[in-house]
Amino acid sequence: GMTAGLKVSVFLTSAGVDIARKRASDLTHVHPLEPLAALMKDFLKRGGTLWACTPCVKSRGYTQEDLIEGTVITGASPMHELIQAGAATLSF
Repeated sequence: GMTAGLKVSVFLTSAGVDIARKRASDLTHVHPLEPLAALMKDFLKRGGTLWACTPCVKSRGYTQEDLIEGTVITGASPMHELIQAGAATLSF
């Protein structure tokens, strides 16, 4: 991933957008890993891209102000462009 110099983007969909809400990631800590909030902050600081699905955000009544700094509300087009350009994907 990022430690190998790769550009990493995460596209959050459905209930996944909930973790991008301010303070939401503070509630998740799976030991022995760092708290999710710290992992997300580090991911963004190191140049990761965090996208949140526009319809998924809107259907929950969230706005940009509700999301952590660095989250981009967008449709799937930026992701599709990367895939068409040859980007590898991982989905789980």
